[in-house]
Amino acid sequence: MTWSATDESRISVQHVLGDTPVDVSYNLHPDGHIQSLVFDRWGDPGNTGTFGWHPFGGEITGYRTFGGLNIPSSGRLGWNFGIDRWPDQEFFRYEITWLQTI
Repeated sequence: MTWSATDESRISVQHVLGDTPVDVSYNLHPDGHIQSLVFDRWGDPGNTGTFGWHPFGGEITGYRTFGGLNIPSSGRLGWNFGIDRWPDQEFFRYEITWLQTI
């Protein structure tokens, strides 16, 4: 795993999962929290029958602290994040309202 910073608000990490390299880019809020992330994901988001690498990611819309642990507690994710098709490809929203650390 290798981390790099483009500037004060953008960082990225390069992973290798098995034989597959995966680069994840993060946009940061001035306070250091993640605002959004994007990476290429294998799939067929248009249900065309043709699979390939497509942008996938989303926005972190809220943070909460549970037991002293501050986490991204709400957000939305989907295909084609960062391009014009994103609004139609969002398919997952989440909100964590309770967390117990163990």
